[in-house]
Amino acid sequence: MSEVSMTESLQKKGGRKILLMLGVIFILPFTIAATLHLLNLKPSGHSYGNLVQPPKPLNFTIIQDAQGREIKPDQWLKKWSVVTLDSTDCAEPCQADMHLLKQINTSLNKDAHRLQRVIIMPTEPNADVISQLHKRYPELVILAGTSPEIVKFSSQFNVVDGHIFLIDPLGNLMMSYPKNAEPKGVRKDLMRLLKNSWAG
Repeated sequence: MSEVSMTESLQKKGGRKILLMLGVIFILPFTIAATLHLLNLKPSGHSYGNLVQPPKPLNFTIIQDAQGREIKPDQWLKKWSVVTLDSTDCAEPCQADMHLLKQINTSLNKDAHRLQRVIIMPTEPNADVISQLHKRYPELVILAGTSPEIVKFSSQFNVVDGHIFLIDPLGNLMMSYPKNAEPKGVRKDLMRLLKNSWAG
């Protein structure tokens, strides 16, 4: 066999190998995904919270907080928001949640400013409770009362099971957590989201 023929033969074999490798690269992900779906297998590393699928776009209006400040729609579109919905006038379990969420927020270090904490209490506010929350957590946004704006806004969370909710900087309700959620799990979700997101 001539040198030219050997070169052409090698080139053909090399071309086939490359074509085969490209085929594997493109087909393998679909094969894995189909297998996981058929066997109902879920890879590890999933979020601790319950993803809202699809994410629910929320409607925002101007709402007056417990200090009389106007919370405008654009405030929700600047940061990630952790929202606690409570109808117990922030009794002891709610107070514990506020403390844990404060600790989680602080533990985010340089990303702490990218998160805002909000509590919604669609009931007649207890002045002493509101005052206590303000003193302990001055940066906490408190939406309390039975005004049409607060009641209507809080009702948007009723479509999802949960006690603590996560809203992305695009205004979507995208994750929920049950009562007594594990703080480490919530923090891990937030760390992952803040690390991989350019928004907020």
